[in-house]
Amino acid sequence: MMRIARVVPILFASLFCCAAALHAQTAASSETKGYADVNVGATFGHKSDVSVGGEAGWAVMRDLDVFFEAGHIGNAASSDLDTRANNIANNIGGTANVIAKVNYFDAGVRYRFVVNNPKIRPYVAAGFGAAHVTTQTTVSINGSTAPPELIAFGTDLNGSQTAPELMLGGGATVDVATRYFVDVSYRFARIFQRSEQSGGDTIVTLAAFNTNRLQVGLGIKF
Repeated sequence: MMRIARVVPILFASLFCCAAALHAQTAASSETKGYADVNVGATFGHKSDVSVGGEAGWAVMRDLDVFFEAGHIGNAASSDLDTRANNIANNIGGTANVIAKVNYFDAGVRYRFVVNNPKIRPYVAAGFGAAHVTTQTTVSINGSTAPPELIAFGTDLNGSQTAPELMLGGGATVDVATRYFVDVSYRFARIFQRSEQSGGDTIVTLAAFNTNRLQVGLGIKF
């Protein structure tokens, strides 16, 4: 949590410094083509945590943008990871706790709907990219954390893997000034399965799982 608290102000400062320079270059035009925002949100699913990220896009047609987003989820551990870890921990009378940190990025398109209120623009979005999943597993026995050397977990429970990701989402932007806006959105992502070959067998090292983000962002148009 403290690490996220330090990152958010840096993201805001970087965003608005860059956006201010772009705004200065386009001030002569009343039509805005690009946007950028930073966002924070709650994640939910098998385990809940927080997310922090950023997004930038550019209009390629009327009401249609291309965009890129990237961010971090503090813990998105799936039920499959918990089951795998506890199957091992139960053998020594312990209970496992799995943390799965996710760094994601994707690029895609965003379609904006026209409504009666010109300051509110609902939209739907879809993107494809990748997620870097880092897992950390600890085992507790009688209330005490077992030494790491006591149990040898595989890379699925203690390691890092990168898998393809599909993102679908929707939300709405609300203008709060000529160039600034608030973006409220929901993002669903499917992180696909990773597997490897061992002795002619296919071993699943990362079962597919979903992430859900309900987030709010502050952005600028340029």
